[in-house]
Amino acid sequence: MKPDVCNNGSGGRTRKQTEIWCSKLQRLSHQVDLVNPRGNKWIMFLFLLCMSNLLFMHYYCLITLDMEWSLELSSYIDNCLGVSFDVLVLFLLTHLLLLWKKTKTAISICFIVTWIWSFANVMYSRFFHHYITLSAVSQTGTLFDSLMLDCIVSELRLFDLYYVAIIPLYISMYKRLSLAKMSVKKVFQFFLCILVADILAHGITSAFCHVDRKVEYAFYRLYNRHINQTWQFLSPNYAGFHRGSVRTLVYELKNNIQGIHKLSENETKQIKEYISDSHPTFNHPNLTYTNIIIILVESYMSFISDMKVSSGEVTPFLNTLKRDSTTYYNGCMRENVTIGESSDGQFIYMTGLLPLRAVITVSKARKICLPGLPKKLGKKSRMIIPTIASMWNQDDMCRQYNFNSLYTCRNYMGASSNLNDEQVFQLAMQKDIETDIPFFSVVLTMSMHQPYTKQIDPTFPVADSSIPKDLACYLNVCHYTDRQIERYFEHLKRTGLYDNSLIVIAADHPVHNTDFGGVSKNIPLYIVNIPDDIRERMWHGECNQIDVYTTLLDLLGVESDWYGLGHSLLSPNYSNVIDSRKWDVSEWIIRGDYFSK
Repeated sequence: MKPDVCNNGSGGRTRKQTEIWCSKLQRLSHQVDLVNPRGNKWIMFLFLLCMSNLLFMHYYCLITLDMEWSLELSSYIDNCLGVSFDVLVLFLLTHLLLLWKKTKTAISICFIVTWIWSFANVMYSRFFHHYITLSAVSQTGTLFDSLMLDCIVSELRLFDLYYVAIIPLYISMYKRLSLAKMSVKKVFQFFLCILVADILAHGITSAFCHVDRKVEYAFYRLYNRHINQTWQFLSPNYAGFHRGSVRTLVYELKNNIQGIHKLSENETKQIKEYISDSHPTFNHPNLTYTNIIIILVESYMSFISDMKVSSGEVTPFLNTLKRDSTTYYNGCMRENVTIGESSDGQFIYMTGLLPLRAVITVSKARKICLPGLPKKLGKKSRMIIPTIASMWNQDDMCRQYNFNSLYTCRNYMGASSNLNDEQVFQLAMQKDIETDIPFFSVVLTMSMHQPYTKQIDPTFPVADSSIPKDLACYLNVCHYTDRQIERYFEHLKRTGLYDNSLIVIAADHPVHNTDFGGVSKNIPLYIVNIPDDIRERMWHGECNQIDVYTTLLDLLGVESDWYGLGHSLLSPNYSNVIDSRKWDVSEWIIRGDYFSK
């Protein structure tokens, strides 16, 4: 009879060895399961969820942003390639550099980052109609301003629930992902498939184009869409859609590191030729004014001029001013701002330059020499703003514009936050009395800033049910600001400043986040105390913000080698055309710090 191995010493050792081998087999089986196709399937699903965040961002932006060029079929493949590239780079950086061999944590961080970036871009595009740039990130501090927080909350939309709905979907897939290291070969294979599809798309498009060198043209298309930095400056939204976020931010970072762009001889030559060719042949009326006062009204639009509701005229004082024989009024002024909004409006009026198209202009302009209007006018100058000095780099920009003084909400007794328009004009009145004449003063209003969620002027309720709520609130605050401007004019007349002052009232930009039912986006321009004969021969058709700088220098007879890139509204040969060359020249001037030379 054979011995029972379970009952002797040898049998005990056999049982123990068996248990050890069983344990090893279980671990081996688990490891095999980690790299099987099912494991790859779940990591691919999570990778696609990260892509989904960015795709939602891009296609929301596609319907809300102004694309500089029309899209074609290959554009959508470019976009898919750009998105997959962004997620792949983020995943690899997280996986290889920060969390080596921790795939599950790496993909989780990747999802969180793409979720936050997507939501931030969607919200940002609603206000600024542009993808987020590094220059915008540098202004993040402004987001904690109470007004900006109110704006963000007011702009939440129903389809933002996407960002809520995708979280449980992600968690569900996350639980199916194994705990150990996984193969990411499928992710690379997926990316390569999109890359090949994109190359084929451009190749097929080139094959049907009437171009002799079709192969060279295909590579030219790929180079422009994916590499050429010029597209980043000229068509930032178009480039951002095709390239995604990583390359866009890397290009901007590269330019920031390089600092001031060194102008080539050809660029410098083109700038000088353009300035010379566009130099206006003025017939200066040589008007003399002791003081120059500019009032920049937040989000002011021409369509409210002479508008009436059940409560009466929306802007009764400005309507009266418009009809005054000493006032030049033009309700057909086009905005020239880009992503800098209000700061761009100030920049245009103060320099006669167009703003940058791909980044927030003040991020560059605060470090360069500028042909500031205060310096050209040669008067003691000040700017009065309703915010803190650091908002949109107002302190830095005032120095570059060459203002002598900047007064903020901190200079208003008892103010703990942004000033309303009544307080702004009270501060302006105080400084008018305290400052010796002659002076140049710029006053910025605030109350007409979005969100338009409540009516702040109880004397002018807009209760017409046929008027949308946001428009009703906008009309109400317009009436409120109109009353504050009227009180300021009464102060000027009471103190004897009115008759010897040239007064300009202009908008920084129109309202962007709503069309108010399809109204015109034109903004108004008032120039007060103009002799009747000069007012009659000024241009009354469509004009541009950039023309204001040039027109003021013309009216005042200022002799200068720089009159801005605009056209004087007094010129009999006035042209309102702003071509691509003018944008390029302005870009070179700003990026190349042209005036420092």
